[in-house]
Amino acid sequence: MKSIARISPVIPSASRSSILSRYFHQNLGAKGASLADAPTLRNNPTRPSRREVNTPPALSLLAFPALLRSYLISAASSSSFLIAPSLRLLSWLAHSTTPWVQHNPVLHLILKKTFYKQFCGGETPSEVQKTTADLKNIGFKGVILAYAKEIVLERGTAVEAGKHDETEDVEFWKKGVLETVRLSGRDGCAALKYLRPSPSRHVYSSLTQSCCRFSGAGRSIMQQLTEASAPSPIISQATTQICEYAKHQGVKLLIDAEQHVVQNGIDQWTLQFQRKYNRHGCTLVYGTYQAYLRSTPATLARHLAIAQREGFPLGVKLVRGAYMASDPRHLFWATKEETDEAFDGITESLMRKRWNDILRPAEEATSGPPHDFPTVDLVLASHNPDSVRKAMRIRQEQHRTGESGIRLAYAQLMGMADEVGCELIMSGKRARDNEEKSIITEKPQAYKYVVWGTVQECLKYLVRRAEENRDALARARQDRNALGRELCRRLLLGGNIFNFKR
Repeated sequence: MKSIARISPVIPSASRSSILSRYFHQNLGAKGASLADAPTLRNNPTRPSRREVNTPPALSLLAFPALLRSYLISAASSSSFLIAPSLRLLSWLAHSTTPWVQHNPVLHLILKKTFYKQFCGGETPSEVQKTTADLKNIGFKGVILAYAKEIVLERGTAVEAGKHDETEDVEFWKKGVLETVRLSGRDGCAALKYLRPSPSRHVYSSLTQSCCRFSGAGRSIMQQLTEASAPSPIISQATTQICEYAKHQGVKLLIDAEQHVVQNGIDQWTLQFQRKYNRHGCTLVYGTYQAYLRSTPATLARHLAIAQREGFPLGVKLVRGAYMASDPRHLFWATKEETDEAFDGITESLMRKRWNDILRPAEEATSGPPHDFPTVDLVLASHNPDSVRKAMRIRQEQHRTGESGIRLAYAQLMGMADEVGCELIMSGKRARDNEEKSIITEKPQAYKYVVWGTVQECLKYLVRRAEENRDALARARQDRNALGRELCRRLLLGGNIFNFKR
């Protein structure tokens, strides 16, 4: 701070503004227009209203250290030159068994203060609770909390039952999920992943050490899921205990999607617990649907038909997908545009509660009344500002016309698409201001998907995040540009970079 104070007077404010403005227009121009910019650019591209000028940008909600860290990491991940070596380094660190890597305090500190702090919520319960409180202070409704450890199958990996004690494994796994539910807090959400290793016994007393053996989500569970067989009595009982505890805590359970080889089994298990716990107007269990899979519209239509026939609300978390690097390519839509069309079409169908060209009724549902549509609760998990903007427009239209809508929440991964999440928060604040003027508008419910666990446990998760950024450089560049504009804006205020308007 002292160095900034000494340097600032040397450059006249007019010159500094000119330099930063020139940088802004050359490097971070209108191509990366934000969600917050959209109404201004669309309604009056030359001269925004006084109200729009006085409205702080969405990213003004971020503290300066978080803003700077986000910009630097997004700059690296959006660079075609840097992303490949960064990914190789992270992958090597994640899979290295060398003691000087796993137990190196300097390396641990560097990773924790950079990539880990950007994308992960904490190593201990106290760190997780602080991260959750910080996000809520910004304006997020809550978090979708997930424990970090996971198994990622390589292509062609055979799935066989190992010689593991399933009872012991499941017990360790169950404890980890129950702890995650506890840390999620009331009105929060917990992600449930069946395919993850579980820590050793003493981890649950300290929650600071990693493990190296598989547990409840180990080989025996993987075999059950691969064969799409019913869950064993042990895993069924453990999941029931998790659901009961989540219900008592007021926490929703979002069962994560997995790789294609086990996804059918995951879907069957998810429906089993939705039948039991999604009752009496309460949706406790959500399944995850990946829009980049060609099969997703048909799969979702079948599940909607089952929910309609059996009379329970279907909890849906809609994502674009996260296993492109490991699943067979023929399973996906051929282009990004087709994936976007599938995602937006499914979103509109669910929000309007009627079928369309993307989401068509399943064959078993065609005999019923033509407009029957089951009750749906939707978590729209998207980093795409266009998709979020379309959903918000549908919601606003429903408010204007009095059309009943579904329960809807939005979610983004921690450390990614901050502009999208912050704009949802700003929209909620504007809605509260409108309520004071007796104007009813939508108040979006925004969540952050937060992963917790030790640095070593989170490395594989970070590798997958980096893989996604490698396949979405355009989106990463948009994030970088938005963050860069906010940095310039704060510097243009005369160096008053910390006392930004909340």
